[in-house]
Amino acid sequence: MTVNRKPRARTALRGGIVAAALAAGVLAAPAAAHAAVEPGHTQGAGEVMRSKNAVLKLQADGNLVLEHVSGGVLWASGTYGNPGATVTFQQDGNLVVYKQDGGEGKGGALWSTGTWGNPGARIDLQSDGNLVIYRQDGSAAWNTATWMTDTTLYAGWQLGVGNWTWSDNAVLAMEQTGKLTIRDREVPGIRFDSHTWGPGAYARMQADGNFVIYKKDGGQGKGGALWSTGTWNNPGARLVFERNGDLVLYKKEVEEVLWRSGTGR
Repeated sequence: MTVNRKPRARTALRGGIVAAALAAGVLAAPAAAHAAVEPGHTQGAGEVMRSKNAVLKLQADGNLVLEHVSGGVLWASGTYGNPGATVTFQQDGNLVVYKQDGGEGKGGALWSTGTWGNPGARIDLQSDGNLVIYRQDGSAAWNTATWMTDTTLYAGWQLGVGNWTWSDNAVLAMEQTGKLTIRDREVPGIRFDSHTWGPGAYARMQADGNFVIYKKDGGQGKGGALWSTGTWNNPGARLVFERNGDLVLYKKEVEEVLWRSGTGR
């Protein structure tokens, strides 16, 4: 199942497959096609785990990165600049990136999920692209919030950092670096790039019909816009990621196109 939490504004979630909210502290067990790592596992640079749609890697520079299999970065620990680092899923339920020659009991922690005190926990990389640490009772202790969303965004809905969706041949993602991309599903290649930067940035389908990428602490009425479709004054407009990989903004209740990415194939 997909993990969700209530954001500042409603986030579209694909197919209505959300089972519970993080705010409640309870998540259902993940669906099929997920990958798990056993407690006590330590990994150097390289692939840590992989599921149907995502791969977790520890880069040679020490950064722990979650990528969509199409190539977009969904989440990162921010521990770059530390060659020789390792990642450990500890027996206490904490996922930790240690600097070279560091480790559990030796110090040198660069980053962690802060989920110690949960012996018997497990970490799953779900088929929806979300990396989740589950307590022994099945509730979620931590997650990357990188789940799959719906292919349509209505007024007030958001595409949060690390959220993504797909068409028959392409993947739309709000990447961790702050850019919105459309990538080919089967072969490496970028069809669309917003060329925005700012870790934590997110995209919002506004009630006025404008689709906007805001920096982390920005928002409607607060400023911080990094990019937009320029389609304000069209209340009720909706954004659709079409089956052919084209991202299209339609006028309310009609098929009149206000903006499109031109990436359909």
